[in-house]
Amino acid sequence: MIDHSPQLSQTQHQKLNFALTTKPPKTAKMSVSSPLLNTNINPTTKAPSGPSPLAKTILSLMGFTRAAFGLTCLLVPTFALPLLGLTSPLSPAGSIITRMFGVREIIVGELLLLAERSASSKRGTAAQDSGDGEVKRAIWLNVGTDGLDILAVGLALGQGMLDWGTAGRLGGTAVLYAGMGVGLRWLYGK
Repeated sequence: MIDHSPQLSQTQHQKLNFALTTKPPKTAKMSVSSPLLNTNINPTTKAPSGPSPLAKTILSLMGFTRAAFGLTCLLVPTFALPLLGLTSPLSPAGSIITRMFGVREIIVGELLLLAERSASSKRGTAAQDSGDGEVKRAIWLNVGTDGLDILAVGLALGQGMLDWGTAGRLGGTAVLYAGMGVGLRWLYGK
């Protein structure tokens, strides 16, 4: 009887045995070819952390607009009043209150901007959680401030101190910023 099976050299036999008995490493990368998927998927690697570019843009927009409007109220209160739906001329007390409102807006706006800048510098480090916590606290401060503004506008409207148009502009802006804050809180994660 003739043996037709191929004869393996000793080296080939060793390579075959090694391939059959060796397990692939646990951190082996899987490759997926699709333009829609990440092509270097590693099951042991965490997903990139941090907020989306949309969240950063909204946070920056909120911070800049609040700070800019606050600066306007502080430096030129007679220009800021029509933006609020209120009439000029200002009494001295009204001017002071508008400027105090401006200071509050500058502080809240800068807090939003500085919290994100601080968190960005901590991303990828062991202090990342504290940076994101600063942003979340700044966002909740924004939501709380605007929530109290909504309450104040509602009380003034109920007491007949504001007309519906002015209450709509003031309250609507507060609702918009509070809503953006709640949306940001969701975009920044639990």
